[in-house]
Amino acid sequence: MSAVLQSEARAAPQLALRYARHGKREIAIDVPAGSVQRLELPDAASRSAFVTAVLKARCEADEELELFGQPVKNLSGRARQKLRSRLGALSPIVGLINNLNAWENISLPSAYHGKPSLAEVATITQEVLDVFGLEPRTFLARVPDELGRLERKIAAFARLMIAGPELAIIESLDDGLSRAECARVAGFEQEYRRRHPAGTLIFVDIREE
Repeated sequence: MSAVLQSEARAAPQLALRYARHGKREIAIDVPAGSVQRLELPDAASRSAFVTAVLKARCEADEELELFGQPVKNLSGRARQKLRSRLGALSPIVGLINNLNAWENISLPSAYHGKPSLAEVATITQEVLDVFGLEPRTFLARVPDELGRLERKIAAFARLMIAGPELAIIESLDDGLSRAECARVAGFEQEYRRRHPAGTLIFVDIREE
């Protein structure tokens, strides 16, 4: 290999994710590590299949998936779980639990896994709610049915920030929001980047025809 080609190979960005889906609607996605990407997929089924494959680190027969340079097809259970611990999403697939209040929803994963500590969870939650102008005491006591759509998205985002994934997916961020609310959730990107400067953030939506 020539020196020029070697230099180009070294300069090629590492991928956080490579995904392909074959069939009637071909999909091919490459996401460089550390980037912010906005993906528009053909339809709701394609969007759901993509998000599910990534979060489970598992793909169907008509799909191909690599995460952090590692094909997921023949992973052991332990290796798959290790990969999944590096992923997170704001998505209906991992929605809020209706009979738990906002604080319980936000803190449940940390209580289950034992990290971070509940003190850290409280601190991060307070910081995120402050950024988006919400009063914690009232907000955290409410169950999801008592929250507006914007508030539910902020609760899910706080939970995502506590998990601190290397690769985060935000699905259909603007769905059901007013223009003013869309302007507020646009701050999710800046807040994720502030907390995880080397992380990879993917916004996933449906392509408008």
